[in-house]
Amino acid sequence: MFGQIENTTILKYDQQVPRYTSYPTAPHFNSSVNDEVYVGWLKALPNQETISLYIHTPFCNQLCWYCGCYTKATNRYAPVEDYAHILAREIRIIGNLLRQKKCQVSHIHFGGGSPTILLPDTFENLIKTIRSEFEIKKDAEIAIEVDPRNVNEEKVATYAKAGINRVSIGVQDFNLEVQKAINREQSFDVVYDCVKLFRKFHINNINLDLIYGLPKQTLEMVKKNIDFSMLLKPSRIALFAYAHVQWKKKHMRLIDENDLPGGENKLAMYQAAAKKLNEEGYFSIGLDHFAKSDDSMFEAFHEEKLKRNFQGYSTDNANCIIGFGASAISYLPSGYAQNTLDFEEYKKNILSEKLPVIKGVEINKEDKIRKKIIDELMCYMEVDLKKICEEFSLPKNSFNQEIELLENLKSDGLVRIKNNKIKINLAAPQISRVVSSVFDKFFQPEAQRHSKIA
Repeated sequence: MFGQIENTTILKYDQQVPRYTSYPTAPHFNSSVNDEVYVGWLKALPNQETISLYIHTPFCNQLCWYCGCYTKATNRYAPVEDYAHILAREIRIIGNLLRQKKCQVSHIHFGGGSPTILLPDTFENLIKTIRSEFEIKKDAEIAIEVDPRNVNEEKVATYAKAGINRVSIGVQDFNLEVQKAINREQSFDVVYDCVKLFRKFHINNINLDLIYGLPKQTLEMVKKNIDFSMLLKPSRIALFAYAHVQWKKKHMRLIDENDLPGGENKLAMYQAAAKKLNEEGYFSIGLDHFAKSDDSMFEAFHEEKLKRNFQGYSTDNANCIIGFGASAISYLPSGYAQNTLDFEEYKKNILSEKLPVIKGVEINKEDKIRKKIIDELMCYMEVDLKKICEEFSLPKNSFNQEIELLENLKSDGLVRIKNNKIKINLAAPQISRVVSSVFDKFFQPEAQRHSKIA
C-alpha cells in the first residue's frame, strides 16, 4: 500500500511532458511519410482486418478560447457544406483502396471542432457514404462529440436513424463567470435539454466532458460542476486538465493568465472532483476518466482491453484507426499518418484523387515495445516489465536504466517498483505522464513544449 502523499511532493514533478495519446508523439511526425507511403500501408493491411474510423469536422460557430483542437469559427454554412463534400470524396477514395480487403468497422467517431454543426442532410449523406464504402459491424460503437448549443430534435433524430449510440457532450463548466472567461456561454438548462433530447431518441450512452483549471474557476465551482453533472446521470465523465499552451494555440492568449489557478489549486480541484465522483459510483479510469460499473469503459478497463489514442481512452478493439478530414491522424501497424491542416491544400489533393497526408512517422519494433509500456502505464497506472520482456523476447535487464531514472519518484512514494513491476500511486494519476516520459526514447525536456502535469 502507498502511504499518504502531499501535493507539494506531486508538484515537485510538475513538468512539461506529453499526454501520450500516441507513441511516438505528434511532434516527432515528419515529411518522410506522405500519401504514397500511406497508400502502401493501407494496401498492406490484412484481409478482413478490424478497423476504426475517425471523421474530423474542423468548424465551430464560435471559437472557445480554451480549445486545443484544430478548428476554426465560421458564420456561414457554405464552407462547411463544401468541406463535407470533399470529406465524402476522401472516404470514397480510401473505401475503394480497401474494398477487396473487406475490412470490418468496429468503431466510428465524429470529432472536431463541432461535428454537430453539420445540418441533418449533410450528416445523413456522410453516414450513407461511410456505409456504402465500409462494412460496419452490427455491434459497432458510433459516437459523436456534441456542442449542446447547436443540437435540435431534427439533428438528434438523424443521429438516431444513422446509428449513433454514444455521445460526448461538451460541458467544460456550468459557472457563467468561467464560461465568459473562455468564450463559451451555455446554461445548465441547455445541457439538460440536450441530454433529455438524446434520451428521448434512446441514445443513452452519454458522456460529459468537464475541464478543471480554467480561468476564474474555484474549488467550490468544480465541486458544483460535479453536483450538476450528477443531475444528468451520465454513464461516463471525462475530467480534463486545462492545458494552457498559448505558444501553440494563439487564441489562448485571449485568456488572462492572472485568472488561471496555480498548480496546487488545480491538483486540489482534481482531487475534490475525483472524490465526489467515486462517492457517486463512478470508478477512476486512467488519467482523467470516470465510468459507471455498467459502462463499456469500466468493462474494458477490468478486462485489460482499454486503448489510448487521439480521442483519449477508448474501448475500441481495432488495432487500426483511419482518419478522414483536415488534420486527421491515422494509426496503422506500420505507423502514423496525418492529413494536412490547410483546408485548401486538403481540398486540392482530394479533387486530384490524392490522399492529403503531409507527415507521419514509421514505427519499428522498439517503438511498438515502448508504446505498449506507455499505453499500460497510461491506461492502468502500472506495467510489468518482466512480461514485456518475455513477450518481445528481450533480455530481463532491458529497462534497468529507466528503472534507475524512477528512483526519485520511488523515494517520494509516487511509484512502487518490485520484480520489475512498476505501480503508480493512484492518488497521483498525473504522474503517469512523467513515468511514461522515462520510457520515451525521443523525449527531450528542453527541446519540446508540452502542458504541465498539474
